[in-house]
Amino acid sequence: MFENRHIDWEQNARQQPQGEYICSRCGTPLFGAYQKFDSKTGFPSFWSHLGDHVQQHLLSTYGRDRIQLLCHHCGLHLGHLFQDERTPTQVRYCINAESIRFNPSQPEEGEK
Repeated sequence: MFENRHIDWEQNARQQPQGEYICSRCGTPLFGAYQKFDSKTGFPSFWSHLGDHVQQHLLSTYGRDRIQLLCHHCGLHLGHLFQDERTPTQVRYCINAESIRFNPSQPEEGEK
C-alpha cells in the first residue's frame, strides 16, 4: 500500500531526538526515538518496540484480522501492527499519537 512512499533512512536518523516514547497512561517505555520514522501516513510510526513492553492481540473486526497493540503494563490501546516491507523489521507500528509521550534523554556529561 505504501510501497511508493520512499523512506530516507539517513535523513530520518539525523532528525530523531534522543529519548524514548512512553505510555501516556502509566509511563512505561515503549519505543526508542531511533525506532521512529516518517511513514507518510500521518500517524507516529515505529519499526520496532522496546523489550516486551508492547503486547500484540489479534482482532477480528470489521470483516478482517488486525493486530492490536497494547501497553503490556496497563493495557492502553496504542494502535495496530501492519506489514511494511520498507522497514528493517518488515512491520510498522502505527500508533495513536494520544497514547504516547516523548521523554527526552539527558545528554551524558561531555556530550552536547
